[in-house]
Amino acid sequence: MRASRVLTFARYEIRRAVARKKVLALVALTVLISIAPYYALYATHTSLITPPLRPYLWILGVFLPQAFFLQFTALLIAAGSMSEEYEQGTAEVLLSKPVSRQEYFFGKYLGGYALVVGIVVLDVILSITSATFVFGPQQQLGIEPMILVAQVFAALVFYSFAFMVGELMRRSSLSYILSASVFFTSEVVGVFLNILYTLTGTDVYKVANYYLPTSPVDSLPLLLAEPKFPSSVQLVFRFAATPVEPSIGVSALLIAVYFLSAVLIALSYFTRMDVAKRVT
Repeated sequence: MRASRVLTFARYEIRRAVARKKVLALVALTVLISIAPYYALYATHTSLITPPLRPYLWILGVFLPQAFFLQFTALLIAAGSMSEEYEQGTAEVLLSKPVSRQEYFFGKYLGGYALVVGIVVLDVILSITSATFVFGPQQQLGIEPMILVAQVFAALVFYSFAFMVGELMRRSSLSYILSASVFFTSEVVGVFLNILYTLTGTDVYKVANYYLPTSPVDSLPLLLAEPKFPSSVQLVFRFAATPVEPSIGVSALLIAVYFLSAVLIALSYFTRMDVAKRVT
């Protein structure tokens, strides 16, 4: 593979996604999600937001979207990346050029993933800015780069899965539906497993919950961040989410296994199968 060609396809994927207005809609929603909660908290004058907690409220904006919005964003960007090319007949045109399939595959993968990273970064910047503007100077911001890396890494799971489904199905509507179904099913099953474990105390439910793809994705950033903050700030984390996985190492390993498996399956299928002229 030539890096220049991979980057060319990555830039093409970014332009293609932006041109379809999908990314612009996600950016607008990111702005709303990152700003609105702070002004809502300020307007309600809730007694839960005590003065000692105010310097740490940036945590809410950074972690609240982690479990749902950021993962769903990654899914929406990735699901149509490959499938839309088949439907429009552009995959055959692009691959008729003097480029390898690997250059095309990884260029599109990295281009879409760059958009996901951009949205995660935008959420962090807006959350910290909004918290500072509404509740005053924020503290412990030095840990944010580590949290950002963890969130970007965690987003690989559903981004890679949706990218794989798009290649396997080669139908954008079917890819969106199937990818979203797996995501929501994992979230719902995780809730039920947690309830069953709480009611019965049977460890099998807790262990089963560990291996759901949503569990390490939701847990890794929280496991990295929580020990770095005073115990008085744990209330803010409880508003955001509760980690499911037992350790940072287990979370990172599961994320790596899930995303690498999806990428390898998609690459293997793409390399071996014919590129249809047009999928209708």
